[in-house]
Formats: sequence, C-alpha cells, structure tokens
Amino acid sequence: MFARIIVFYGLTWFFLILLGGVQQAAGLPAEISLPQWGPGLTALLMLALFRKDGHKIIVHAKETPALRYLTAALIPVGAALVLRLAASLLSIQPAEDAPAYNSLLLAILWMPLGALGEELGWRGYLNKRLDARLGGLASSLLVGLLWMPIHLPFLQRGPLMAVLLTVLLMAYSVVLYALTQETGFSVLLAGLFHLVINLTNLLFLDLLYQPAFMALNAGIWALAALVSIGLKRNLFLSRR
Repeated sequence: MFARIIVFYGLTWFFLILLGGVQQAAGLPAEISLPQWGPGLTALLMLALFRKDGHKIIVHAKETPALRYLTAALIPVGAALVLRLAASLLSIQPAEDAPAYNSLLLAILWMPLGALGEELGWRGYLNKRLDARLGGLASSLLVGLLWMPIHLPFLQRGPLMAVLLTVLLMAYSVVLYALTQETGFSVLLAGLFHLVINLTNLLFLDLLYQPAFMALNAGIWALAALVSIGLKRNLFLSRR
C-alpha cells in the first residue's frame, strides 16, 4: 500500500509540473489553475494502472443526507466569520504585496473545477487508501502534510509561513475526514467544502500572506479539528 502512495505522490508532482507548463505555454490567466487537476489526474491514472487493487472512488454517495452537504458549506463560512471578526479586533494589517485577481469572476467560475480536481486525488484516492491502514487521525494528518508542498506561493514566504500552512492544511484534512469518511470519502462532499474554503478566502486576499493572519487562521482551524476529533473520537482513534 505504501508503495502505491509513493507512486501516487510522484505522479501528482509530475502532473503538477506538466499542467503548470501547459498553462504557461497556453498563456492561460492565473485565475485558471490547471495544476489543481494534478491530484485528480493521478487518481484516475492509479485506477487504470492498478485495477487489481479494487480501489473505488466515490464521487457521490447516494445515502448522504442533505444536512451533511449543508454542514460542509457552513463550517467554512462560520470559520470565515470568526476569522474576519478576530482579524478586525487584532487590527491585522494587509500585506504590502497582497495578490489580486485580474478577473474575480473567472476565478470563481474555475473554483468548482479546481476543488473537484484536488479532492478527487486527496480524499477520493489518497485518504481512502491510507485510512484502510493507518486509521482516521494518522491518515488525515498525513494527507494534510502531503497536501502542503504544492502551495508554492506560501512556501516562498519563508519557513514560518510553511509551518503555519502545514498546521492549516492538516486541520482542513481532519475536518474533511470527519465529514467524508462515513460516505466513502465522497468527492462531491469534499469538493463542496474545498470550494467554500476557496470562496471565503476571497474575503482575505489582502491578508492571506500576512504571518499574523495565517497564525490566526491556522489556530481557528486547529480548534475546529480538535472539536471534530472530540465529536467523532471513535472514528479518529479506532485501530484498523
């Protein structure tokens, strides 16, 4: 199983680089991030290469109640509201070199595709494979750790941002596990959560690369992860 994970991660980086090159050669705007489909294409290739593994990606679990989809959308919204209030009270100042989209509409139109492309790989394939061997807590934390290095713009901001980003993505991964594990790691459910995260991040474009803001963001989501573990202790801590 771990050999498959190494292959998956290596192929993911291959597709990330390939798609980044295609995007650059085609002159596509930054709002359309083709590399987001690196994990998804890798997951589909893994299914084709290793059919005997019997791995199945669940795009949509029919028995998933509507309330769970609503929860997947409302958790990021609630976290964003708390984050906005806390950032305001702490008077965190915008970063001097804050990024900006040339076309906010184009970015929003791409976001559903990008979120599904990532979650097809990270949850639909990787977390599901790891969960069978490692269990909830270890598998979700490992997926968050492996998810982190593809966010190059943050890593270029130095080691502190890299550490804070790692905490944030591990926390996202834990909350995503709590939401999706019982649905067979539904890609649509995970994609909805991922999409709303990306949409709410638009509220903080001028703060995203500010270390104080990232520390606050990571802290709020770490708390959400701890609550998720507490509420579903058996799911996270049971041995496989």
